Amino acid sequence: MPETIAYVGIGSNLGKSEDIVANAIADLKKLPGINEVVSSSYYLTDPVGGVEQDQFINAVMRVKTTLDAEELLKVLNQLEKKYKRVRTIRWGPRTLDLDIELFGDQTIHSNDLTVPHQEMFNRLFVLVPLLEIIEPNNPYIESINKAVETLAGSQYIQKIN
Repeated sequence: MPETIAYVGIGSNLGKSEDIVANAIADLKKLPGINEVVSSSYYLTDPVGGVEQDQFINAVMRVKTTLDAEELLKVLNQLEKKYKRVRTIRWGPRTLDLDIELFGDQTIHSNDLTVPHQEMFNRLFVLVPLLEIIEPNNPYIESINKAVETLAGSQYIQKIN
């Protein structure tokens, strides 16, 4: 498969979240089919979804990969399992959360994957770090900028590095 640029959200709010995020990024860089990983800055963010929990460390990665979207999803799910991700409460606390936000210019609707991510345009913790690393010719850039403008001030987000 030719190389595709994917944008992957990463977050954690259980354990030593900043270390978990950094280690998971390092682990992803070593995996077959992953040619390059560039991370945004890290951000401290409030959780969304109404579940009472600690704040998150969030970032977005630009991933150059020869994997297709479903294969990348499997790799990301395996990485979440390595960090003991448990899916018990929707939008609940987690040691590691990895979401494919964009995959090239593809629109995907399968049982396991929706791209662009269905909540991406509602979440500053995705959009703000994404703007740091997205390529300027990405077809979604205008929509991302508009969503950031609309959401500005409605969700807590603070750059931490």
